Amino acid sequence: MSARLNMKKIREFSWKGKTFTEITSLLKKNNTTINTNFSKNSYFIPRPLKIYRREVVVGNSKNCNLKTSTLIRDFDMPGGTIVNSKASTKNGLTNTLDINLTENKYERPGTSTVCFSQADNARRRVRSGGMIKRQFDITKNNDTYHTSTNQYLVSRNRTFQQNQYNYIKQGSANVKPGDALSKQNVYSANGINHCSKYYIPTATTFQYQWFDIPNYNNPGINGEIGNYYTVTIPAGYYSVEEVNAVFQQTMTNNFHYFVERSTKLKVFLLAIAYNNSTQLVELQSVETNNSIFNSIRYSFPLDNTNNEVLTWASYLLDTSQTSNITNWPGFKISANLFSTAIGFAAGNYPSNIIGIDYQANQLVQGYTGNLTFSSSYKPGLISLYIPIYYKPNNPQFAQQGAVSASSHTSRSRYNSITNNTVKYQQAYGLSVANALAYGVPEGGYTFKDKIGYPLKKTPVFSKYSNSMRTCSATKISNMI
Repeated sequence: MSARLNMKKIREFSWKGKTFTEITSLLKKNNTTINTNFSKNSYFIPRPLKIYRREVVVGNSKNCNLKTSTLIRDFDMPGGTIVNSKASTKNGLTNTLDINLTENKYERPGTSTVCFSQADNARRRVRSGGMIKRQFDITKNNDTYHTSTNQYLVSRNRTFQQNQYNYIKQGSANVKPGDALSKQNVYSANGINHCSKYYIPTATTFQYQWFDIPNYNNPGINGEIGNYYTVTIPAGYYSVEEVNAVFQQTMTNNFHYFVERSTKLKVFLLAIAYNNSTQLVELQSVETNNSIFNSIRYSFPLDNTNNEVLTWASYLLDTSQTSNITNWPGFKISANLFSTAIGFAAGNYPSNIIGIDYQANQLVQGYTGNLTFSSSYKPGLISLYIPIYYKPNNPQFAQQGAVSASSHTSRSRYNSITNNTVKYQQAYGLSVANALAYGVPEGGYTFKDKIGYPLKKTPVFSKYSNSMRTCSATKISNMI
């Protein structure tokens, strides 16, 4: 309507359910018409040429004429037809166009509803512009809806680009991916792995034993054992890493860790991990004594006032506080939801726990090195990754299929330089190899390189005496 600025709006005509009469022009020959009502001023004025011209005839065309015809181009051309739905006399070439009503009554004017209106649905799609409210699946931390196939494949790490990388999960990392030796290797895709997590319906607990022993210097008749601390796992979806994070947070709150002095990193003595090779959950315990965690490399945690927490430091010595002892902190698993999640039977891990007898003698645990305990049956908690079997048929270029001519040429040049350098190195040493190849270390300096090379001097004998004198070179070309 911009062409009718400051003018009245063209009245709209309802068209659905109507029968249109489309009138097109026709070719008609101009004839001389004698009319007695002509004005005298029209006398002796030339009449129109007796030729055919296209017009919308006012009168009916009564005679058959080959030129009286309709062309398809008249319908296709904008403005080629006149729509007349009310005139009683339709002159010219009339064509009837019947508009069939849709069978869906909600698409008929005046009867549409919001939920079934195609027009409202179309406007809503246009207004949103493709924007949708993101919804996540809490079990996978992933979108529940994707607007394209590419988004769907990316979210599941199934695209070709994501599977071009070789992040090893199982097998030997020393073999070259793609060759025969890597047949048993399993890799993970590049990207975030959205896998189903293990669901714990209600809060569950387990305990861990630390070094502090009640009545350490005055045990009872039955002796004493190390204190147990409870770890609560709230209800929800978990992976192995998330359960271990909850466990480490509990130990942090209890100040049960060492601090490496050089990096200021926390060193935990207990951990819950997943073994990708055996596909089992592991309970890990670190061998602990004052020799391994000495005061030079490690410190105790700091409290809110920046003072070291030494409440359990004395338990790394015997009851006389004169000699070091070695302990292994452990787990105490009960028969509950957590034992099912990690695949362990109820019990102590390790079975020999920290404690003292009635004479205040340290109980011998009898282990050496760090301890690792694996699940006795398939755990519910697993490591979240989508396995891929990286087996490209062109492992030299780390891709599937052939490569471009430029890539092949570059690889051939690189191989030629590397192979020839090995031969030159055997004959001429590292210096020549360093000048020719990539990544070859330069040869070490010799004593001659350190003291330098003296300038050339020429001995001269005079014919008048027996003495000899030396003459130094005066030109740079003679010095070499």
